[in-house]
Amino acid sequence: MRRRAPGGRSFSLQLTASFMACMGVLLAFISISLLTPLSSLLEKNAFERTKETVLQSVSAVNVFIDRLLSTLYFATTALPDSMDGGAEEWTRQMELVKKSDSDLISIALFHRDGTLLGAVGAGDVAIDAAEVAGSEWFRKALAWGGTSTYFSSPFVQHIFSGQRTLVIRLARSAFYQQDGRLEQGVVLMDVSYASFSRLVEGATLGKSGYVYLLDRGGEIIAHPKLQLIYNGLYEENLEEISRVLIGQGRDQAEGRERVLIAATLNQTRWRLVGVAYLDELLALQTAFVRLLTVVLICALLLSLAMATLMAYRLMLPIRHVAAAIERVESGNLSEGIPETGFREVRAISEAFNRMLRRIRALMDQIVQEQETKRLYELNALQAQINPHFLYNTLDSIIWMEERGRGREAILMVSSLARLFRLSISRGRSEITVREELEQVRHYLTIQKMRFKNKFEYTITWDEEALEETTVKLIVQPMAENAINHAIDETQDEALHIAIHAGVTVNEVVFTIEDDGVGMPSEVVARLLTAPAGKSGIGVKNVHERIRLTYGEPYGIQVRSVEDEGTCVTIRLPRRKGGGAA
Repeated sequence: MRRRAPGGRSFSLQLTASFMACMGVLLAFISISLLTPLSSLLEKNAFERTKETVLQSVSAVNVFIDRLLSTLYFATTALPDSMDGGAEEWTRQMELVKKSDSDLISIALFHRDGTLLGAVGAGDVAIDAAEVAGSEWFRKALAWGGTSTYFSSPFVQHIFSGQRTLVIRLARSAFYQQDGRLEQGVVLMDVSYASFSRLVEGATLGKSGYVYLLDRGGEIIAHPKLQLIYNGLYEENLEEISRVLIGQGRDQAEGRERVLIAATLNQTRWRLVGVAYLDELLALQTAFVRLLTVVLICALLLSLAMATLMAYRLMLPIRHVAAAIERVESGNLSEGIPETGFREVRAISEAFNRMLRRIRALMDQIVQEQETKRLYELNALQAQINPHFLYNTLDSIIWMEERGRGREAILMVSSLARLFRLSISRGRSEITVREELEQVRHYLTIQKMRFKNKFEYTITWDEEALEETTVKLIVQPMAENAINHAIDETQDEALHIAIHAGVTVNEVVFTIEDDGVGMPSEVVARLLTAPAGKSGIGVKNVHERIRLTYGEPYGIQVRSVEDEGTCVTIRLPRRKGGGAA
């Protein structure tokens, strides 16, 4: 595995990083110098173009309204000097006017009492004169006396029968002579709403922007989405635009920020509002930033490629030395480093080769010392077991003799002799599973005589496990702990100890299970680390012997539940019968 020295950096990395840092500072300076003024200029131009578009729309609407006002003014001034003969001559002139302007729906002349005097493009009057005279447009036109023109919001025309057109109404007071008296009337002119709608729909601000018209009261006159607004499917932010009397404001709609630009029409004092979406206005700015980002990234990548190539050419001799050192690091201590290259590189190679020879000598010495130490540790741990078990057994024999149970004491001494004959094992530290189970059986025979009627035991095994090898005297201490700690003196029921020897594909597994008093979890947690107590050698001793012999993956596992029992599992590698060595 290739590793880097902790806390160190390669010279090539530092060289590349330094070069890249210089290039990064230079590119950042250029970017900041260009990005800020150009972005500001692009943003300013975008807003100016939007304002210009809105002003062009204002101009178009002003021209259209001026044309309508001129037509209406002509209709009021075209009245004859005397209306004694009726309004037929005026009506003929208005028919010519209507034919020349397709946006006009109807033109009509009313007496001040609401009586229709003449009309073009209109059918019969559908409402009576009193209702006409009470209409807002009629009253205001009369009140203003021809000094101003009434403009209505869009509505469906309902005065004349046969017409249900969406119109905007213009009305203006007019004076004429009749029966020698000066009379006041009102000229009505209904203009198709579609003509106003075309004006606002024709002006677009970007892909999503639009313009719309408001009357003096802030009501919508023309809007590209007027039908959706009437049906409640779209809502315009009139509250925000009411604060923008003239000029520019901002709001948000559907999660997008919008720019609102308002301008007032000359004749009507209506307001035309332009709505532009900020992300579309700044699209050019965004594109510029993206282009600049791409250029910077390409410049950085090109700089990185150049820096890498330079560092590679400079570091090539040192890499040869590093490759040789890695081969040595992987375990090939017999391979040295060629003492070639630059003077500095040769000096490093010579020093490393001297160090390598010293390491080989020290490793040979350490291996020999560790083997000797391990042998001493195994012997010391093994030596703890026999005196411990002998002490407990002799204590039981003395107890029997004191109570006159000589025959049982003789039987126990005989079992003890057979047990120690197996324990000696001709000086071997490892025995077969069969011999280990035989030792446990003799031990339990002795202990059952001592603790009469206090426990029962069963020993089972898998046939293929019997000839596997194991460190000797590892099951007996577990059985001893079960007897000493699992028996509940307050209970009449006998403790049951079940011992089983089995195998898996790669392991020999012993289980020593009892149904005794169990242990708390904190006691279980300390078993493999705490030293032996007064009961003897303890679980830790056996666990350490197994690990010293077979390595870290093996040893003892303990599971215990209070008032339910304890299960000890011993895992060893298979040494015979198809298992792993």
